[in-house]
Amino acid sequence: MLILLVLLNHSRSYAQLRPEALRFSVANETTSLPSFRLLKLPVHPAFNVGADFRVKSGKHWQKSLGADVYYYYHRLAEHAIMLDASYRLGYRFNFGLQVNLLTALGYKHTILPGDKYELKDGEYKKARHFGKPMANVKVGLGLEYPLSEKYSVTTDYKVMLAAPSGNIYIPFALNNFFGAGLKIKLENN
Repeated sequence: MLILLVLLNHSRSYAQLRPEALRFSVANETTSLPSFRLLKLPVHPAFNVGADFRVKSGKHWQKSLGADVYYYYHRLAEHAIMLDASYRLGYRFNFGLQVNLLTALGYKHTILPGDKYELKDGEYKKARHFGKPMANVKVGLGLEYPLSEKYSVTTDYKVMLAAPSGNIYIPFALNNFFGAGLKIKLENN
């Protein structure tokens, strides 16, 4: 009987963690203050895979709680891998377009793109660098438009604050992401 209760409890937990939608996107990352010069900025590729685990929808309003994994490459600064818990609040118009407020809180791990050197005994020597852990917060706006019952195209603009970034002179980093993607509703909804 105890084994049966454990199995039932486990299956209920799994059902709660089953994603209701998957999200894939590509973006451009910039290390700067938020800007409207989106097309004149240098290209630093970013990729995102996400899942919505809790989705509550009304006639116009939609709320979702999910998780995202990001990777971006900034040629002169860093590679970064991020894992975020995300929350979306959206308003769907009668013609299908949905405007979303995007928020996320998570972990960022950065890795330098080149070698790191330390000054030891008056001489620069190669040093090991396993990356730097940081906390991050993201806020953004997005648009979503359904192509069918299952597929939607998305675009969004997010601003991210990550800390601790450097020494006391630069305590945080500011990054922007402008991207487009695809959202896929899964059959188990």
